[in-house]
Amino acid sequence: MTHARYFVGPPRRPEIRHDNGFLDQFRPRQPTAADRQGYRKWKGRLELAEAVQGVPYAPKNNIPDALAAYRHFLTGRGAARTFSYERYVAGDPSGKATLQSAILEAMAAAYELHGSAVPSGNGSFNFTGGAIPCGAGKTGPFPYPATENWQKAIGAHVIWISGDVTVQRSKESSAPRFALTLIVHAEDRYNFNPGAADIATGIPDDENGVFEITGLAKQYMNVATLTRHVTWAGAPASSFEVLMQPWLRQRQPGDNRRIRNRL
Repeated sequence: MTHARYFVGPPRRPEIRHDNGFLDQFRPRQPTAADRQGYRKWKGRLELAEAVQGVPYAPKNNIPDALAAYRHFLTGRGAARTFSYERYVAGDPSGKATLQSAILEAMAAAYELHGSAVPSGNGSFNFTGGAIPCGAGKTGPFPYPATENWQKAIGAHVIWISGDVTVQRSKESSAPRFALTLIVHAEDRYNFNPGAADIATGIPDDENGVFEITGLAKQYMNVATLTRHVTWAGAPASSFEVLMQPWLRQRQPGDNRRIRNRL
């Protein structure tokens, strides 16, 4: 069973609604001197945190993706930012679980659609799916990020899946063979929310939300894609061979000029 509806056709972004953080509840206003001082304080904390990344025994020395995301919040002027889902999959247990679930989703969708898409039993088609929320819980097929680095960098987010499928049915076997190239599309609106607080430190979102209200910092869209190729025969099972070939340049945090809230 899949967690979204799938349709034969080229990739098409489903309808996804993101919140606007503090801008949903507060009207924009001009920054005060105290607001500007607070902004300088948080930018200074960011720079200190960047300086200790990778330094043994230093506090918060392994949150590079969180720092990259937070820097863009402070200085990116609201422009969309591309992050690396490859790094999330490689560095967070929840990322690994999400990838496995996404592959199983895509395999099930390919199998369910192939009968109508290629009735002759041989041919190619593509498909696209609906939005899948990631982070509704700590467990499940699409869990909330497990590490502080990714909790701060993307937190709860949304994915959708598209795929290109080739189906071949041989005379020797009744089970069709599938070759699937799937793309996981991920997105998250990076902002802060009234009443929320950082999981790791407990610092309230208000400290950074005021920067959204005053325009000192800007919420923005985090986007990413990840590609995998899978082959199998017959109905997909829970175990499969994945050709772990990302085909994508892996962005490093330094590419974005290097917290979410709270270093």
